[in-house]
Amino acid sequence: MRAGEVLELRWGDVVLDAGREALQIREAKNGAERTVILGPRATPRSVRGLRAARRPHGRPAPADHEVVFLSNRGTRVSYDALHYQWARLCQAAGLVNEAGAPRYTPHQLCHTRGSELIAQGQRVEIVQRVLGHRDIRSTLGYAELQDAHVRAALEGRAAQ
Repeated sequence: MRAGEVLELRWGDVVLDAGREALQIREAKNGAERTVILGPRATPRSVRGLRAARRPHGRPAPADHEVVFLSNRGTRVSYDALHYQWARLCQAAGLVNEAGAPRYTPHQLCHTRGSELIAQGQRVEIVQRVLGHRDIRSTLGYAELQDAHVRAALEGRAAQ
């Protein structure tokens, strides 16, 4: 999901019924609503975290109109705050450049996931839906095959 989509997510957009876990994205970049499929095997930590947050201890469950991600003060998380926390995580993980800035952006996680799915042999249409691309040409940029994969396919073996 894009950062803006995450920050706009409301509890009414979260479906946690077993076997139907998903997020409804209403404020998508391309203007079209879409569904992000979650699942106990594909995204187990996300599903567990959302279920735990939906049942807060000692407090009423959040209303459907409330945003999912709030600051420690109970206010909406800003785009700048998200990037500040990202920078802190990158620094803690040693993923910063010589100037101390993160070597990666949150959006690059999307690129990584798309590339992983293509490398696993997922159909481009599946990757398109996962990434929320309206036009499949955007997804095809992830489908660049490495020479090793082409050679392995031609020789009938798995790529190393």
